[in-house]
Amino acid sequence: MLLQIVLALPLLILVEYFIYRQFLLRGMTYRRSISQSTAFEGEKVYLVEEIENNSLLPIAWMKAESKISPRLKLASAKNMEEAQEGYHRSVFSIMPYYRIKRTHEVTCLQRGDYNVGNVTITSGDILGLTTKITSYENETRLIVYPSPLNNDRLVNCFRSLQGDAVVRRFINPDPFIVAGVREYRPGDPMSAISWKATARTNSLQVFKYDFTANSNILILFNIDTSSKQDRFPNEEQCRQIEFGIHFCAAILEKAIKQGTATGFCTNGHFRDSSEFVNIPARCSKPQLYTVLEALAKLQFDRSLSFYTLLRNLRGEIPRDTDILIVSLYSDESIEEEILYLRREGRQVEVMLIQEGGVF
Repeated sequence: MLLQIVLALPLLILVEYFIYRQFLLRGMTYRRSISQSTAFEGEKVYLVEEIENNSLLPIAWMKAESKISPRLKLASAKNMEEAQEGYHRSVFSIMPYYRIKRTHEVTCLQRGDYNVGNVTITSGDILGLTTKITSYENETRLIVYPSPLNNDRLVNCFRSLQGDAVVRRFINPDPFIVAGVREYRPGDPMSAISWKATARTNSLQVFKYDFTANSNILILFNIDTSSKQDRFPNEEQCRQIEFGIHFCAAILEKAIKQGTATGFCTNGHFRDSSEFVNIPARCSKPQLYTVLEALAKLQFDRSLSFYTLLRNLRGEIPRDTDILIVSLYSDESIEEEILYLRREGRQVEVMLIQEGGVF
């Protein structure tokens, strides 16, 4: 009896090898989905894996490997391993006509546009004599919106710009509500000059008006940190750009919630496009999430210089739209374009930002 088993063993091994080589992974389906397609930074979503073995052949072992950005943190789960550079591995063993469903908690650490659907499956026979590898390329995207700066940080930013003035959003000045005087700036109309204040201070002063909410706003964001920035910014520059993105998100959210139609334009671009981003002004909840999605997908390198962007937009911005420029720096060419816009009679406000606030 023992001799018969010993003699039959090589034949059984050979049969097992050919069966698994021929039919391994046939009838196996793998699906990956995510509980929601959008989230804000800090929120949790759930990554769901579903595996079905619709054949008579048991799958002794199977590995599902995928690269998930380190900005998406998977909670430690049973049978889920994390290797270097964001590679994750799930290990399964599935009986015939059996289905497995696993749910993994994911914390969204940073804004971005992520594809979490691509998976490479590796499986083998019981004895380890043969293996098969197949890939599933599923477009399962997760958009992580940037979290707007909280109100305290936003208020501090405005205070650093406006001094002791009342903190208010950037909207149209009302010529009937005078809030004080300020120094003359090139492009200010002659009718705004306060002759009494000019005589008193011995320098040209103009009226500073209070604000009403009867106009649209276009936020122009300069993705560069300096005029000499390389195409691929360094770590410090990336951190500054991130702060600018979160600052824009806060201005956008505040303006739309207060009923002001708000647009967004930047010299940055998305991963799958080289065109700069330009979203016309609207006032609605979908508009808020449209711009937040654009902010989530922004890359760190520019599509064109900010000076060129301003020149391209000269005749395209509607007359009833005020302009808020959010930038990490300014130079002579940018100032010339701002002066041109003001000479056209446009209301332009400039916010030069740094992580500690606005200056």
